[in-house]
Amino acid sequence: ACSDPAPPTTPASTDVRPGFTLPDGAIAMMHLQAKMRDGARLDTSVWLPAKDGKFPVVLIRTPYRTEIGGFQTQLLAAGYAVVQQHERGRFLSEGDMRMLGNAGEDGWDTMDWIVAQPWSNGRIGTYGCSSSAENQLKLATLGHPAHKAMVAGSSGVGIAEAGPHSEGGNLWRGGAWQLGWADYFFAEMYVDWPQLPAGLSDEERTKLSLTTKVADPDPIKVETLNTARMHLPMIELAKAAGAPDTELEEYLARGPFNAAWAEDRVTNADVSTVPGLYAEALYDISAPSGAAWFEKTRAENPPGTQAIVITNGQHCSFARERTAIGDRPLGDATFDWNAMAFAWLDRWLKDDASATVPATPVRAYMAGENRWRNFASVPTAGALSTDLTLFFDSKSSARLSTRDGLLAPNPPASPIADQFVYDPANPVISRGGQISGMGTDQEDGAFDQREIEGRSDVLVYTTSPLTEDVAVFGYVTAELFVGSDAPDTDFTLKLVDVAPDGTAWNISDTIQRMRYRDGATPAFMKPGETYAITPPPMLVANTFLKGHSIRVEISSSNFPTYARNLNTAEDPYTSTTMQTATNRVIHGPRYLSRIVLPVAPKQ
Repeated sequence: ACSDPAPPTTPASTDVRPGFTLPDGAIAMMHLQAKMRDGARLDTSVWLPAKDGKFPVVLIRTPYRTEIGGFQTQLLAAGYAVVQQHERGRFLSEGDMRMLGNAGEDGWDTMDWIVAQPWSNGRIGTYGCSSSAENQLKLATLGHPAHKAMVAGSSGVGIAEAGPHSEGGNLWRGGAWQLGWADYFFAEMYVDWPQLPAGLSDEERTKLSLTTKVADPDPIKVETLNTARMHLPMIELAKAAGAPDTELEEYLARGPFNAAWAEDRVTNADVSTVPGLYAEALYDISAPSGAAWFEKTRAENPPGTQAIVITNGQHCSFARERTAIGDRPLGDATFDWNAMAFAWLDRWLKDDASATVPATPVRAYMAGENRWRNFASVPTAGALSTDLTLFFDSKSSARLSTRDGLLAPNPPASPIADQFVYDPANPVISRGGQISGMGTDQEDGAFDQREIEGRSDVLVYTTSPLTEDVAVFGYVTAELFVGSDAPDTDFTLKLVDVAPDGTAWNISDTIQRMRYRDGATPAFMKPGETYAITPPPMLVANTFLKGHSIRVEISSSNFPTYARNLNTAEDPYTSTTMQTATNRVIHGPRYLSRIVLPVAPKQ
């Protein structure tokens, strides 16, 4: 990487978010050209405090607009320099736009560029949520000597795998495509930004950048997504909605376990030693892999250098007031995320031992009891002596109408197979969950699931009313014994908290595509055979109160949260052929279908 001379400084009055003002005398250097190792120049803006000197730097890299708002103005007032940079191919940055393209290398080269500037003291912290967090992860594993701290919220897209979660950047779960990504490809990212002419000098680029206004693209009508989400073949789904060319087709062709997912994302083989403050929201697809990456990193580093906050919120909602999630009341779930992030940066960039950093590695908001609790780790069921194992059982059909599907502490005495017919042309429509999915009828969060549970293709298993509170924190695991008359199908699970009045709040969900039940190599089913599956664990922070019941729904679709399985052995994304499948869940003395919940000690 190399440095470029800075243009004349100007008062920091540009690209300021409405409603915010900068400290008097703050300096802005807009649209500098930071050169990467391959010669690409990335559009980089710098804000400096209202005083001379060398400053610790907070770096924010983003594919979105680089406005400066409240948190950044507080950083300036506290003596930090703020650097914001557009990722490759975005706005006025050169290069080809790819999701997290060159995240590690470009981050490293940008840090080299910052260290060489006269206003930098050589200590850099990275900060951001979503893309601005995801691009931190690979960078942190490279060990740049100036990288002293990181604050990363909702960072799951930066993770190819973490623990048992092999999601290829949250595009997949259990081998199934998380269809809600379609909204992102359609509406957020993939538009044609103007490319400045080749051969311009740095001075010419800077001058043109300062006078160029990039307009927002015309949004794709969301209503078209309701129809497009059913389009076949799925690989043409984006075009059916009227979107421009995107990487989506390449990603679907790549599949869930391709080694290419690791190019700009972290894996279980990577190690980060940068002191990190993380945040994840349970109703965001980032949460399961994001918390697993944190837990891996926590275990590999000295005490006090890694911390996470887990909310019962939505994607990047950490700084918002929160009293409900979806339709479910949460009490007062607010907390001062900005103050926590500020203290973390002070601790590691300024060596401020008095900064108030988290006292324990994990802080989570427990829905149900509606209060914050501290934990030493994010456990996975099976590791605690307090684990609660519940076995699936039924008397005849495990339907809500018959109310004979049971979750019981003891194994069933008799073998039974609960079966249902899954029709891809009539999938179970998602109601809440971890992402808004695709269409106007989708919203992430907790909602009453009783209408869904009344369908004939949904199995429902419920405990008796609880005689005491059961606080579940960590990863819930399940093992199911299943079969089908189709060569491939999906099995979906949903964990539900049932109130005494019958309201059924969705807590978490997961899925297993059967062709990938053993991993990356597809293995198809045979009629009459029984298969054991362990879907990806569900991350939960919920207290099932006394008088409530624990429920699990099982089906073969949760759409459009997950793409439909067409129940054939063909490529699911290029095929236009579908068939119904008769699927079954088996439980009995030989087939101990069960769910295991990590129960937290009482506090």
